[in-house]
Amino acid sequence: MTVAFVASVLLVSATAGAQPLWEAELRAGYGLSMGTETDMSSAHRTTPVTLAATGAIAINDDPELAAYGGIVVETVVRNTFGVTGGLKLPVPGTSLRLAAGAVWIYAPETRWGATASVGTCRTRKAIGLCGDLQLASYFAGSAIAEGHTVTQLQLVFGIAFDLTGGGK
Repeated sequence: MTVAFVASVLLVSATAGAQPLWEAELRAGYGLSMGTETDMSSAHRTTPVTLAATGAIAINDDPELAAYGGIVVETVVRNTFGVTGGLKLPVPGTSLRLAAGAVWIYAPETRWGATASVGTCRTRKAIGLCGDLQLASYFAGSAIAEGHTVTQLQLVFGIAFDLTGGGK
């Protein structure tokens, strides 16, 4: 019985180490935007430079799943501030990761939207270099023309920090 208990604790510990319990990530993205904003500008154009600082916590081991949340700042084309949150799921057997969530830009004008991304992180010790292709679709808010959406496709680069110190 004691051997079985020790073996199960070791097995759970090995599984839990597969993803960081706590992670922080700094991200910067740039890309293309299309849609109609309240100034009725409707064209393909570049997106603002999007900066984000997020934190994530592992919420499930099998499948590995993490919840994330953080702040978002857009700059260059326009200056805005907001929050984001969602779920991240590593694809088993690969270095790919998937994420889906929501974003709320609330200053100076509001925009509500959904985000989805696919990317990868190359981790050494407790620091990872990440790259993602992110799609954001804004469908409501004072900055979006009624009955329209604004969709952004961005290439996002980031640095992720394993705050549990485990590394991969």
